[in-house]
Amino acid sequence: MNSTDPVVSIIIPTLKEAEYLERTLRNFDAFTLPHEIILTDGGSTDGTLEIARRYTDKITIWDKPRRQTFGEAKNAGAALAKGKFLVFIDADVIIPEPNNFFAEIISYFDANPKVIGATVPLHVLPDQKQWGDVFFPGWLNTWYTVTNNWFNFGNASGEFQMIRTDAFRKAGGYDEHLRAGEDTIMFNKLSKIGHTRVYTKLEALHTCRRAHKLGWIKLYSMWMWQGLTVLLFKQTAFKEWKVIR
Repeated sequence: MNSTDPVVSIIIPTLKEAEYLERTLRNFDAFTLPHEIILTDGGSTDGTLEIARRYTDKITIWDKPRRQTFGEAKNAGAALAKGKFLVFIDADVIIPEPNNFFAEIISYFDANPKVIGATVPLHVLPDQKQWGDVFFPGWLNTWYTVTNNWFNFGNASGEFQMIRTDAFRKAGGYDEHLRAGEDTIMFNKLSKIGHTRVYTKLEALHTCRRAHKLGWIKLYSMWMWQGLTVLLFKQTAFKEWKVIR
């Protein structure tokens, strides 16, 4: 942790993430760029908060009886953030070599002042990889690259999103009423006031647990239907985006 005048604020929404969280947080142990780690918890009853207290700078805990939306969780973390950049990652995401990673992507932002939001290709952690992961993640990464980099149509999943803080505030943050799809809408809003890009020279790694649980074909169909309803009607296609643990 290094919370003095942070350059990046790393915001991690959690709900019963004890199985994966420590690995994610320990990955930042050698991260020397001034930063802060903010955990925004949706009411975990496992060991999530105990782990978080050992590694994070700030914690906010949801205390209402209903389930917190992803947008509410992310906005709660952003409200505490002091960094020039807001970095939103999931609790099972690993950033390879954080010092090199953030030095490079910040240089990219600095060289491209019109870029206000960026993501990177997402790949499966080597120890979690299954046969379907050889094909399906690549297609998704290509889709995000084409929509953002060729057409400036903001579109990105929530495993990794890096946003200039001033642009995040200007865009009004994440839509809190959505049960899912807030990540897509966030980049879509950003692309209307600046540029969003996939920086293809880096990558982020994750467990891909939802695809492994549901199957890639089923998940792709859910993403497509969800994406259409969110972009066209600002509503989610499903009554609940189930927690996968």
